[in-house]
Amino acid sequence: MQRRGQMQVRPGFGSNAIKKIVSASDNFGNTNIKKQQMSTREIFDYLPIVNTAGQVYEFFKNVKNRQFPFTNIEDNQLQVGESMTIKRVWFTFMVVDKVTKAIVSVETFASAGVNGFYMSQFSWLNDNNRVLKNLSLTNEQSEFNRNAWSNVNNVFHLETDITIQPLIRFQCNLQQPLTTLAPSDTQDFFIGCHTEGTGTLFAPKHTY
Repeated sequence: MQRRGQMQVRPGFGSNAIKKIVSASDNFGNTNIKKQQMSTREIFDYLPIVNTAGQVYEFFKNVKNRQFPFTNIEDNQLQVGESMTIKRVWFTFMVVDKVTKAIVSVETFASAGVNGFYMSQFSWLNDNNRVLKNLSLTNEQSEFNRNAWSNVNNVFHLETDITIQPLIRFQCNLQQPLTTLAPSDTQDFFIGCHTEGTGTLFAPKHTY
C-alpha cells in the first residue's frame, strides 16, 4: 500500500540517483520526469588554457559558441524531459595541433606533466545557486582518491547527489593556480571538464 506523501516511482527507477532526480523534479513541479527514458549521461566542455595565477575557467557558459569535439552539448541547460544526477567529475588536459587542428592527446594532469593543475579548485552552479563549493582537484589524484582502487584513476566521485534539472542553466567554475606550463609553437593546450551520472532522456512514445 502506498503511504500518503510517499514518492511514487515507476519500476526500474530504483537507484538513489534516479530517486534524487525524481524528488528534486517534483519540488520544481516537474512531475513528468519519472516517465522519461532512463539513461547514462555525460556532458563535457573544453576551454583554452591561460597560464596565469588565479585564472577562472567558466565551463559550459557560452558553450553554444563551441562545437564537438570541444563540447557535446549545444547550450548550458538540459532540454525538456532531460535531467541528470552528477555522480562523477574529472578534468583533463588536451593537446591540439596548431596547424591541422587534430587532437594529439587527452591525458590526466599527471601524465601530461602538469601536476600543478591538481591544486585547482572548482565550484558548480545551478541557476546561480552554488551547489558545490571550492572542491580541490587533488580529489582526482589516486593517492588521495578513496574511490580510485588503482594508481591511475583520476575520477572524482561526489559524496552527494547533485541534480541538473531541465531548462535550468548550469556552470562549472575552475580556478587555476600558476603552473609551469611552457608555451608551444606547434601545439595548443586545453583543459576539459567532464561530468557523468544517471539521467533521463525525453521519451515521447516509449521507454526502452
